[in-house]
Amino acid sequence: MPQQTFPPCQKFACDIQDCLSKNNYQETKCEKVIQALRTCCEELLEKGGSSPCCPKKKYGKKESH
Repeated sequence: MPQQTFPPCQKFACDIQDCLSKNNYQETKCEKVIQALRTCCEELLEKGGSSPCCPKKKYGKKESH
């Protein structure tokens, strides 16, 4: 049976959901896991990767015209 692969950064997105659920949906108590997803997505997109967990609109670098 082939090993199941998950989208890049999905672990961090799941960690956020777990944290929010455990902390009554108070984002301030989950800032570290939110930042971990942000960092993962920024690094992934910088390298040309993609993930459904990392929308380019939100995490991609702003282009200056």
